[in-house]
Amino acid sequence: MDTVMHLNLRADPTQYIPQIRNVPGYDYIHLVRHPKYMTDLSLLNEKVYYLSEIYSPKEFVKENHVTLLHAHHGQLGVLLMPFQEKTKLPLATSIRGRDATMANQPAGFLEGMKMLFTQGQVFFPVCQYLADRINLWGCPHDKIRILYGGVDLSQYHYRKPKQTESQNILSVGRLVEKKGHHILMKAFQKIKNKFPHATLTIIGRGELEENLRSLASKLQLGDSFRLLHHLPKEKVREHMATADLFCAASIVASNGDVEGIPNTLKEAMALGVPVISTTHAGIPELVTHEENGFLVRENDADELALALDYMLSNPEKWEGYTISARQKIEHLFDQEKQLLKQAEFYDELLGGEG
Repeated sequence: MDTVMHLNLRADPTQYIPQIRNVPGYDYIHLVRHPKYMTDLSLLNEKVYYLSEIYSPKEFVKENHVTLLHAHHGQLGVLLMPFQEKTKLPLATSIRGRDATMANQPAGFLEGMKMLFTQGQVFFPVCQYLADRINLWGCPHDKIRILYGGVDLSQYHYRKPKQTESQNILSVGRLVEKKGHHILMKAFQKIKNKFPHATLTIIGRGELEENLRSLASKLQLGDSFRLLHHLPKEKVREHMATADLFCAASIVASNGDVEGIPNTLKEAMALGVPVISTTHAGIPELVTHEENGFLVRENDADELALALDYMLSNPEKWEGYTISARQKIEHLFDQEKQLLKQAEFYDELLGGEG
């Protein structure tokens, strides 16, 4: 069995764990840059190593029978290029969002990426939108393989939208500009008087927490709004299961940062929660307007308010949307199918079976 050496940004349950540890037919080495990036010690095992402590790449790959390198972010692909030069192993790089932009990137980042496009063997953008972005930067089309992030459908069971008196709107994501939480809050304020029983809950943590709390006060959202700190995944899933609507108001941040496709949006669709989102980045590859959800222009609180109004006023449409949404997830975003596709891409790169 071939062994893939994976380098990810940090080791925690959100950092691509299935795409490292559960690829069918392939063993793994889970590499982290430095011990400080090992943020969840429960993930430590005998296959976890630190790049900073590997002094002889040739000896390391020989001792661990490594046949392929996989960097799970563009900057990590650039970081692995010297390692690849010494070992002559093929290098795959996942492209996940910000790494296809110049948002807060260090000096020389684009030049490094262009070198990676030449030296690396294959690139796995998480949506067509990011595939197009790196192609414009110079990545050859024949090196690009789209690899969507998948949902573990054994953990996300569909249930019909409930027809109750509640009107609970949920959004989940880091408290950063590109998530568009501030736009959602402004949109919610516009419909709050028409729907006095509606609530908005945002779950996440990040640099904008105080800004959002201040905005909630300014908008006088009162008890209809909750900002919950980051919760364990199972708790987030519980909140999703009791939500009436899920909204991802993603936007291009002022520094150019973008999404790929938010995983939380996929998870809500898998659970049977009606979704509203924006025409941002790869989201239209997931959500088809008025077929499996509702899409609006990004960064437009007025249009988003109209969408919230429409969805809350027409709950009879929810079941049709959610049935179609679940089918879309099962077809293109099932984690098990995507891991099989990842294995097939590895097979192609290695010239045979894994």
